[in-house]
Formats: sequence, C-alpha cells, structure tokens
Amino acid sequence: MLRIVVNIKEVREELNISLRELERRTGIERHYLAELEKMPADEILLSEAVFISQALGIRVEDLFVIKKLELI
Repeated sequence: MLRIVVNIKEVREELNISLRELERRTGIERHYLAELEKMPADEILLSEAVFISQALGIRVEDLFVIKKLELI
C-alpha cells in the first residue's frame, strides 16, 4: 500500500530555513506552517503547496513523498 506524505519540514530544514523565515517569505503564520508540516497530504490545499514551494525555491512535487506502508 502506498501513501503520499508531506515533506515540507524536511525540505525546509535541508535548506536551512526556519519557520520564522518561511513565515516572512509566505505571509503564512508560523503556527499554521507547523500544522501544515504535520498534515496528511490530502488535507493541504494545492494553492498552499504551490505558495510554499515557490517560497522555498523548489518544485511543488518536491513537497510530497510517496511512502510504502508496511503491512503487519
């Protein structure tokens, strides 16, 4: 089984960008950015993903990762 997960935090940290800096770049409040980093991918609006990816200077598809779920 496959699942799409949000990769915002990992990308942001890899680029050495703080939540405060991402807030400055996007105008989205830090507490909401922190929530977005934990949200299931299907709950994030495409417009939010595009806006954040532009602020990070990456492609929107780089904010998402497909992971294989382990079946027990």
